[in-house]
Amino acid sequence: MRTQTKCTLTLCGMLIVEILPIPFTALYGIYAIRKRPGWIPGVVESLYADKPAEPAGPVKEVPQGHDPMETRKKCTIAMSTMFLVDVAVPFTVPFGLYIVRRRPSWFKDIVARLYADQLGYGASGLGNAADELAESLERRHRELELENLQFARSLRRKLG
Repeated sequence: MRTQTKCTLTLCGMLIVEILPIPFTALYGIYAIRKRPGWIPGVVESLYADKPAEPAGPVKEVPQGHDPMETRKKCTIAMSTMFLVDVAVPFTVPFGLYIVRRRPSWFKDIVARLYADQLGYGASGLGNAADELAESLERRHRELELENLQFARSLRRKLG
């Protein structure tokens, strides 16, 4: 079953719970923003994995030196407002269904900004993490080349 279908079914189940007088979905959204559980970026990544690329342009990257706490504050304010609206009219679940079914690029961008420090491109910058990874891969490549050369020499000595 695709992630999009799983998320849709989960939100439909939460719509049934929304009949209660307390807007559970908005409260859970506030919890997710404040605590930032580690599984959310993975779910968002798999949700957007099979979405065709938009011709509008490339996905925005998180700017170097971005403060995820600022995004967290803005998201908390937005979700609190949604909570207040949810008390009168169920709004959060239909909005969540819109996000899951349409998969707008701005939502993936917000999640990347919210988890910037955990995903490795916060204050240290995405460029630094990529440079470190490239350097590590290059070092490992040189080690493997040296091991291959030593193996070839030892095999040549044995054979001949």
